[in-house]
Amino acid sequence: MANSSDLLTISVLQPRLKLNDLDYNLKSYSSIFTKFSTKLKKSQVICFPEYWNGIRKDKYSDNVHDLTLEFLKNTSSDYSAWIIGGSHLFKENKTFKNRSHVLSPEGKLIGFYDKRHPFGYEQHQGIMSGEKDFFFKIGKWKATIRICNDLWNTHDHSILIKEGIDIIFSPILTSLSEQSYTNYGRFLWHNLAVIRSKEAASAVVVSDSAIQVIKEPYWCAGASCIADPSSRFSNQEPFGTNLLVSIPDGKENILSVTLDLNKIQEQKQYRLKMGLMENE
Repeated sequence: MANSSDLLTISVLQPRLKLNDLDYNLKSYSSIFTKFSTKLKKSQVICFPEYWNGIRKDKYSDNVHDLTLEFLKNTSSDYSAWIIGGSHLFKENKTFKNRSHVLSPEGKLIGFYDKRHPFGYEQHQGIMSGEKDFFFKIGKWKATIRICNDLWNTHDHSILIKEGIDIIFSPILTSLSEQSYTNYGRFLWHNLAVIRSKEAASAVVVSDSAIQVIKEPYWCAGASCIADPSSRFSNQEPFGTNLLVSIPDGKENILSVTLDLNKIQEQKQYRLKMGLMENE
């Protein structure tokens, strides 16, 4: 039987957002917290998606950043939960980064991670690459962050395998050129989460925004999911049901899962023993 300290209950937020409308977006999150209050109060970790406040470079200000960080701090304190702050733009010495903040259950900022591989549109906007990893502990769990495009980078992922990471948080913003591709977007991200999870024997937590038009003609896919490498697959189940928990319709919702560290570490030892992964 698992010790309670080995169990980690995680909730992923999948909101509907408006581009460059901070007031609307904060109210949207407040509505989600009210609607799903019972589940969220049982969570030890709450995860936001990439660009969770909806603000882009042309609408950035120091006041927006302060309000954004204040909301994350208040959320961590209100729910006594770790906050993986998705990501939002951060300006430092005239340089913009796509930054994810991590807060403790007391509302204390314990560190941050800057996206290492900005997507094409981010590069065109002059958003700079991050240079440092950020590893942190949630109780016994060794955790890290990979923002969206970073999770696709095989070299970066090999670093996490060598570090023996137990859980990878990946805030994302899917961007598809038409609505008919939203199922395709979810298919890609769900499969990537399972593959990365198995490769590193680490849980992978993906937090996305709900299906919606981000900016004409681009759509978000609602691809939030949690992959558990210790889950077993059977030929009788629909593809990946036991390996992956997701929000099938891609709509606004939350996703809550309890993970067992002992089972994940057993899977890690098995894969090392069988030559399925290397940690050196």
